[in-house]
Amino acid sequence: MTDLFPYLIGGLTNGALYGLLALGFVLVYRATSVVNFAIGEFLLVGAYLTYTLSLFLPLLPALLLALPPAFLFGLLVERGFVRPLLGRNVVAVIMATIGLAAVLDGGTQLVWGPDLKYLPTGLPELGFEAGGVFVPSRAVWNLLLALPVGLLLLYLLRRSRYGVLVRAISEREVAALALGIPTARILAAVWGLSALLATLAGALLAAASGVGYNLVFFGLKVFPVAILGGLDSVGGALVAGFLLGVLEALSQRYLEPVLPGFTEALPFLVVLLVLLVRPYGLFGQREIERV
Repeated sequence: MTDLFPYLIGGLTNGALYGLLALGFVLVYRATSVVNFAIGEFLLVGAYLTYTLSLFLPLLPALLLALPPAFLFGLLVERGFVRPLLGRNVVAVIMATIGLAAVLDGGTQLVWGPDLKYLPTGLPELGFEAGGVFVPSRAVWNLLLALPVGLLLLYLLRRSRYGVLVRAISEREVAALALGIPTARILAAVWGLSALLATLAGALLAAASGVGYNLVFFGLKVFPVAILGGLDSVGGALVAGFLLGVLEALSQRYLEPVLPGFTEALPFLVVLLVLLVRPYGLFGQREIERV
């Protein structure tokens, strides 16, 4: 049984990042009904920002200093790519985010090059041993940063004034405009927050595996996580992230030796099975339209 604990710890470690990234994805979808197919590139840009700052600073200050530019990057994306297309055909918006992903892929390679880059400094060592099981420093940092940030975001969405405004806009944007709510500024801030969360996840990934195009493939996991939790459930994204992380760990331990490659397909298979029973996800709200 003790040999299972390292896999579970690894699952929780990845699950924390899945949930963090999915939070930003679901927040954007809930507020604007836009499916951001460039979320993996947001992760990549945030990781490169952190890498650049880490050349001059220790990693933790570099990460903190990367967050404001990442927020500004999200604002610029919303203003330049998304806002002009709001109200248009949904296919046009989807194609715009796919085009944005391609532009960011090429732009990052043009600026930083195609080679995998490793951060010159790491996060302070926080690993410890408990009950004969070693908990690595990466797991501690992921949980220490991702989980409180996710819970704080959920609290602010439910209790703070701006959280209430975001929820009001997500329910009825026209009514929110009629009531004088500054929807344009709030929606821009939502995109900025999404980029900030992606940067935090990207920096934590970069600290463990370096910075390169491989991070985009990690970003693809956000889609099954968001759908599993429910596209309109911010809290569901966090729970689904941990759930899929643990399921991947169990698959890696028991199924991968028998079915090589199965772990990579597992998130999408789980989502397919869940959607057959609950088309709106585990925590999504069921919408009934009367005509």
